[in-house]
Amino acid sequence: MTTQYYGAEIQDVQIEIEVQFLKPNLAIANVLELVFNQKVLADTYTVKSTQPTNKPVPLSTTNLVLNYTPIILQRGRGGPEIGDPIALIKNYYRGYTISDGLKYDSKSLTKTQSIGGISTSAAADLIEVTITYSLIISSPLIILTAIPTKK
Repeated sequence: MTTQYYGAEIQDVQIEIEVQFLKPNLAIANVLELVFNQKVLADTYTVKSTQPTNKPVPLSTTNLVLNYTPIILQRGRGGPEIGDPIALIKNYYRGYTISDGLKYDSKSLTKTQSIGGISTSAAADLIEVTITYSLIISSPLIILTAIPTKK
Protein backbone atom coordinates (compact mmCIF):
# COMPACT_ATOMS: atom_id res chain seq x y z
CA MET A 1 0.00 0.00 0.00
CA THR A 2 1.31 3.46 -0.95
CA THR A 3 -0.08 6.86 0.06
CA GLN A 4 1.18 10.14 -1.36
CA TYR A 5 0.90 13.64 0.15
CA TYR A 6 1.73 16.99 -1.41
CA GLY A 7 2.88 20.13 0.34
CA ALA A 8 4.87 23.27 -0.34
CA GLU A 9 7.62 25.36 1.17
CA ILE A 10 8.92 28.84 0.42
CA GLN A 11 12.58 29.11 -0.54
CA ASP A 12 14.78 32.14 -1.19
CA VAL A 13 16.66 31.83 -4.47
CA GLN A 14 19.31 34.34 -5.49
CA ILE A 15 19.27 35.63 -9.07
CA GLU A 16 22.79 36.86 -9.83
CA ILE A 17 23.42 39.06 -12.86
CA GLU A 18 26.91 40.06 -13.93
CA VAL A 19 27.30 43.08 -16.23
CA GLN A 20 30.63 43.20 -18.08
CA PHE A 21 31.41 46.71 -19.30
CA LEU A 22 33.69 46.65 -22.35
CA LYS A 23 36.10 49.28 -23.62
CA PRO A 24 35.99 50.15 -27.33
CA ASN A 25 38.87 47.70 -27.91
CA LEU A 26 36.66 44.96 -26.39
CA ALA A 27 38.76 44.40 -23.27
CA ILE A 28 36.67 44.13 -20.11
CA ALA A 29 36.83 47.46 -18.27
CA ASN A 30 34.95 46.47 -15.15
CA VAL A 31 32.40 43.97 -13.91
CA LEU A 32 29.31 44.79 -11.85
CA GLU A 33 27.43 42.05 -10.00
CA LEU A 34 23.82 42.54 -8.97
CA VAL A 35 21.96 40.10 -6.76
CA PHE A 36 18.19 39.80 -6.73
CA ASN A 37 16.20 37.64 -4.36
CA GLN A 38 13.32 35.53 -5.58
CA LYS A 39 10.87 33.82 -3.26
CA VAL A 40 9.81 30.50 -4.74
CA LEU A 41 6.96 28.24 -3.75
CA ALA A 42 8.47 24.77 -4.09
CA ASP A 43 6.58 21.51 -3.86
CA THR A 44 7.30 18.83 -1.32
CA TYR A 45 6.18 15.28 -1.78
CA THR A 46 5.74 12.65 0.95
CA VAL A 47 5.37 8.96 0.11
CA LYS A 48 4.19 6.45 2.70
CA SER A 49 4.41 2.78 1.87
CA THR A 50 4.18 -0.54 3.68
CA GLN A 51 6.47 -3.44 2.87
CA PRO A 52 7.92 -6.63 4.38
CA THR A 53 10.61 -6.01 7.02
CA ASN A 54 13.08 -8.34 5.29
CA LYS A 55 13.38 -6.11 2.17
CA PRO A 56 15.54 -2.98 1.77
CA VAL A 57 13.83 0.41 1.89
CA PRO A 58 13.18 1.62 -1.68
CA LEU A 59 14.13 5.30 -1.88
CA SER A 60 12.60 5.76 -5.32
CA THR A 61 9.12 4.45 -4.60
CA THR A 62 7.67 6.77 -7.23
CA ASN A 63 8.68 8.90 -10.18
CA LEU A 64 8.36 12.43 -8.84
CA VAL A 65 7.16 15.27 -11.01
CA LEU A 66 7.59 18.37 -8.90
CA ASN A 67 6.77 21.92 -9.96
CA TYR A 68 7.48 25.33 -8.52
CA THR A 69 6.00 28.79 -8.94
CA PRO A 70 8.12 31.92 -8.46
CA ILE A 71 6.33 34.38 -6.21
CA ILE A 72 8.24 37.65 -6.06
CA LEU A 73 11.56 39.13 -7.18
CA GLN A 74 13.22 41.83 -5.07
CA ARG A 75 16.42 43.86 -5.15
CA GLY A 76 18.42 42.45 -2.24
CA ARG A 77 16.37 41.25 0.71
CA GLY A 78 13.24 43.18 1.52
CA GLY A 79 13.73 45.67 -1.30
CA PRO A 80 11.10 46.78 -3.80
CA GLU A 81 9.51 44.22 -6.11
CA ILE A 82 11.05 43.95 -9.59
CA GLY A 83 9.29 42.42 -12.58
CA ASP A 84 12.26 42.10 -14.96
CA PRO A 85 15.80 42.60 -13.59
CA ILE A 86 17.40 42.68 -17.06
CA ALA A 87 15.12 45.54 -18.15
CA LEU A 88 15.94 47.36 -14.90
CA ILE A 89 19.69 47.04 -15.53
CA LYS A 90 19.32 48.25 -19.14
CA ASN A 91 17.37 51.24 -17.84
CA TYR A 92 20.21 52.20 -15.46
CA TYR A 93 22.88 52.11 -18.18
CA ARG A 94 21.28 53.86 -21.15
CA GLY A 95 24.70 54.99 -22.43
CA TYR A 96 25.55 51.36 -23.18
CA THR A 97 24.33 48.83 -25.68
CA ILE A 98 23.59 45.71 -23.63
CA SER A 99 23.54 42.27 -25.23
CA ASP A 100 20.21 41.51 -26.86
CA GLY A 101 18.23 38.31 -26.84
CA LEU A 102 18.47 37.75 -23.09
CA LYS A 103 15.09 37.73 -21.40
CA TYR A 104 14.45 37.03 -17.75
CA ASP A 105 12.27 33.97 -17.34
CA SER A 106 11.14 33.46 -13.76
CA LYS A 107 10.57 29.75 -14.44
CA SER A 108 14.08 28.99 -15.73
CA LEU A 109 15.39 27.99 -12.32
CA THR A 110 17.38 24.81 -11.89
CA LYS A 111 15.79 22.24 -9.61
CA THR A 112 17.25 19.19 -7.92
CA GLN A 113 15.20 16.56 -6.18
CA SER A 114 16.36 15.70 -2.68
CA ILE A 115 15.25 13.57 0.23
CA GLY A 116 14.31 15.79 3.13
CA GLY A 117 13.66 12.97 5.58
CA ILE A 118 13.06 9.25 5.90
CA SER A 119 11.52 7.33 8.79
CA THR A 120 10.38 3.77 9.39
CA SER A 121 8.20 2.05 11.96
CA ALA A 122 7.82 -1.68 12.37
CA ALA A 123 4.49 -3.45 12.83
CA ALA A 124 4.67 -7.26 13.07
CA ASP A 125 6.28 -8.54 9.86
CA LEU A 126 5.66 -5.24 8.00
CA ILE A 127 7.42 -1.91 8.03
CA GLU A 128 5.93 1.49 7.25
CA VAL A 129 8.32 3.77 5.36
CA THR A 130 7.80 7.54 5.09
CA ILE A 131 10.03 9.46 2.67
CA THR A 132 9.76 13.23 2.15
CA TYR A 133 11.17 14.69 -1.06
CA SER A 134 11.68 18.38 -1.74
CA LEU A 135 13.36 20.60 -4.30
CA ILE A 136 16.65 22.41 -4.01
CA ILE A 137 16.30 25.35 -6.39
CA SER A 138 19.07 27.54 -7.81
CA SER A 139 19.57 29.97 -10.65
CA PRO A 140 22.37 30.05 -13.23
CA LEU A 141 24.48 33.22 -13.42
CA ILE A 142 23.19 35.65 -16.07
CA ILE A 143 26.00 37.52 -17.88
CA LEU A 144 25.25 40.75 -19.76
CA THR A 145 27.80 42.50 -21.97
CA ALA A 146 27.66 46.32 -22.06
CA ILE A 147 29.38 48.28 -24.85
CA PRO A 148 29.50 52.12 -24.82
CA THR A 149 26.95 53.53 -27.26
CA LYS A 150 28.60 55.40 -30.14
CA LYS A 151 27.75 59.08 -30.29
